[in-house]
Amino acid sequence: MPSFSSLTIPALYVQTSRQFAPRSMAAIRQAQFSSRASNPKSEIVTFEEIDTLVRNKDKNVVLIDVREAGEVAQGVIPTSHHIPLANIQEALSLPDKEFEDRFGFHKPAKNDEIVLYCRSGRRSGMAFELAKSLGYNGVRNYSGSWLDYESKTKGK
Repeated sequence: MPSFSSLTIPALYVQTSRQFAPRSMAAIRQAQFSSRASNPKSEIVTFEEIDTLVRNKDKNVVLIDVREAGEVAQGVIPTSHHIPLANIQEALSLPDKEFEDRFGFHKPAKNDEIVLYCRSGRRSGMAFELAKSLGYNGVRNYSGSWLDYESKTKGK
């Protein structure tokens, strides 16, 4: 006859995982729904939004490229400004006048819409987290970044 633990433990484990998994997924969905309801704009920006921003030259959105200078020299999304990831935390902490003198554009306010991008979305994700930690509530991340933009606009 099999031991007590070989029969009972797996049965409890299976029952427990079935029992709690749906509740966990429901909680996750509820949290996602609540997050969307309180923040109507997603923190992730799509190519379509970037394309509209560029075509309309929307001055209400600050587009920031966080790549290194050598990468920026290969091409940029029109209307964007450049602040390398290594400088983003310091830049967003500077006084307004010093920021403008150093980077050549007005420092965004904490509630302004800011869209960050890099080459593939990894560094802009890091910059997004840094900006959020500094209190920038309107910050968003173009997760497709330069590679997505370039592939969708080639030949246009």
